[in-house]
Amino acid sequence: MDLSDVQAALSDKSYSSLAPLCDELLLQAASRGTTTDEWPHAVHLLAHLYLNDLNSARFFWKSLPQEVKDARPELAAVWRIGQCLWNRDYAGVYTAAQGFEWGPDLADFITAFLESYRKRIFQLLTSAYSTISVADVAHFMGMSEEDSTNLHPFPPTFF
Repeated sequence: MDLSDVQAALSDKSYSSLAPLCDELLLQAASRGTTTDEWPHAVHLLAHLYLNDLNSARFFWKSLPQEVKDARPELAAVWRIGQCLWNRDYAGVYTAAQGFEWGPDLADFITAFLESYRKRIFQLLTSAYSTISVADVAHFMGMSEEDSTNLHPFPPTFF
């Protein structure tokens, strides 16, 4: 199975293109009856999470055989992030992502995911709240209270 396009997207940090690319390649492999033993399951799952497509991530996870889930700790670690997202456990997303020793294929992708997620949460906070406690911002952003007070462009009266 030729995964060079997936590797190229990872190398180029074209993370938003990975989910549709992986979906298409997996469909092609299935239609040809090609074995998917070498499939980058963790990359595929994280690609859906990166796009905030929790339904596709969940259905991809459910489609995987239990043996694959059990044999790949990195895949299970990505799924822990997905579970936190699904349950709106904001702090848990950061804990799950930072609590695993990621391999070279996923380390940069995880960092990019966390940056994207933090920006998304930041936008939600600034649009949803006119005032919020420092502790709540720290919780949602997965950082210390001290770090959360240095975020910009929160309005001066935000806290």
